[in-house]
Amino acid sequence: MKKILSIAVLALLACIGTVGAQDKPIYLGVTVGYNSFLNIDATNSFSSSAEAKSPSWTDKGAVLGFEAGAYLSSNMRLIVGGGFNRTVNPAHSATYGVSSAGIPSYGETPNRTNMNYAALIGGDFCISTGGNVQPYLGLRARGTYGRSKIQYIYDYAEYYNGPMLAETWNIGGAIVFGADYSFNGGLIIGCQFDLFSYTYAAVVYKQEPGLKPNAGNCKNIGFLASPTIRIGFNF
Repeated sequence: MKKILSIAVLALLACIGTVGAQDKPIYLGVTVGYNSFLNIDATNSFSSSAEAKSPSWTDKGAVLGFEAGAYLSSNMRLIVGGGFNRTVNPAHSATYGVSSAGIPSYGETPNRTNMNYAALIGGDFCISTGGNVQPYLGLRARGTYGRSKIQYIYDYAEYYNGPMLAETWNIGGAIVFGADYSFNGGLIIGCQFDLFSYTYAAVVYKQEPGLKPNAGNCKNIGFLASPTIRIGFNF
C-alpha cells in the first residue's frame, strides 16, 4: 500500500509537469465522507474466528480526507489522495509488590505499534456546461491498510512466545459521479457519490511465530453509495 501511495504522488507530479496551458491547472481540497481507515487490535489474535473489517460505507463514521489533482486538459483531471497514522506505546517492565504489606503488583506493559493508511488515485471527465456548475464522471482505485503488533519484553513459554501481529486491508474501485460549483477566486464546493463500487477486504491474525495464521475475507458491492462533500481550490 505504501508503494501505491508513492506511485500516486509521483504520477501527480509527472502530470503537473505536463499539463497544458490552463488558467488554474492545480486542484487542492478536503473531503467529508465515510472513514476508509482500518483499525485492528492484535490482542484479538486468540479469538476462534477471523472476520474481515466491513468495507461498507454504511458501517463507517464521517471523516475529513485530503485530495490533490492536476488538470491534464480542460476536461480531464487526475485525482490522488490518502493519509497515514502511526501510534507507538513503549513497553514497561512489571512491578512486583509485597502482598503481606498490601503493596500491589503491576503487570508488564508490552510494546504496541499501530498504524493505518489509505490511498486513492483516479481520474475525472469534467463536463462543461458554460456556467459555474461542472458535473464530472470518474474512476477511483482505493486501498486501505491497518496493522497492529504487540511485543512483550519477556517471552512466557506457557502463554506467549514471540510478537503477536494482526493485519487488515481492503482494495477496490468505483465509478463516481459528482458536480462542483465554482466561485470567483477558484473556490469550489461540490459533492460526489459512487454509482458502483466493489471492494475486497481481508484480515490475518498471526498469534506467534511458527503458528498458522488465522485469516478471513469479505467482499462488498455498492450502488449509489459513499456520498462525499468536497471543498477546495483551483489555482
